[in-house]
Amino acid sequence: MEGTPCSPVPRPVDFPPVVEIIDLDMTFTRPTRLTALEGVNLALAPQEFVAVLGPSGSGKTTLLRVLAGLLKLTRGQVRFHFENDQLPRIGLVFQQANLMPWRTVLENITLPLELENTPPEDAGRKAREWVELVGLSGFEDAWPRDLSGGMAQRVALARAFIQDPDLLLLDEPFGALDALTRERMGAELLSLWQTRRKTVSEAILLSDRVLVMTPRPGRICLDLAVDLPRPRAEEIRYTPEFGVLARRLRAAIG
Repeated sequence: MEGTPCSPVPRPVDFPPVVEIIDLDMTFTRPTRLTALEGVNLALAPQEFVAVLGPSGSGKTTLLRVLAGLLKLTRGQVRFHFENDQLPRIGLVFQQANLMPWRTVLENITLPLELENTPPEDAGRKAREWVELVGLSGFEDAWPRDLSGGMAQRVALARAFIQDPDLLLLDEPFGALDALTRERMGAELLSLWQTRRKTVSEAILLSDRVLVMTPRPGRICLDLAVDLPRPRAEEIRYTPEFGVLARRLRAAIG
């Protein structure tokens, strides 16, 4: 049963979730009262790639900030089910790279390990591995001001991945890039994810599931499984199966 283009469609939970969101409300009271999220319920499976779509102001960023522990809930619960019931390591990448301008590429990437008191030798070795993985070899000592937008976002991704997060959240990290760079970065992200399987948020080419949110107050109104085979190449965008999914999502978003 598919329902209307954007109406609640129950999705059977046939997996032990690693993340559960239960009856979540998020209301801001300053400068004026604003309900950003209302009645959000969600379960995420291990090693699942999830994209969240919706109109501007639908609460996508708020939802990611809640998952990252940056906001205190108005109502509801967020439950994590990771090994030994410990709180997960969470990586968060924003639309802007937010690099520290006084630190080089290598120093920006090592920052999370420094905060964990990782020995400098180990932190440097891991950072150099990630410099190579994101295609920035030769730029280890470059300053953020000397990087293109795409290069800066590669640094931000490496900085998020280096701490081996249990949950990786991406808040439109390629939104400020031009179309060609955005497409290339999407392909690189897909390659990184297939290497380091994490739960992240970004759409059909990358995802196992796509969630669609309503205009404010944001609710999840569609939970769409993307059953396209992996590995996926760019050419899959031109298949009938991809087109069906794209049309359904466009109809849901309105």
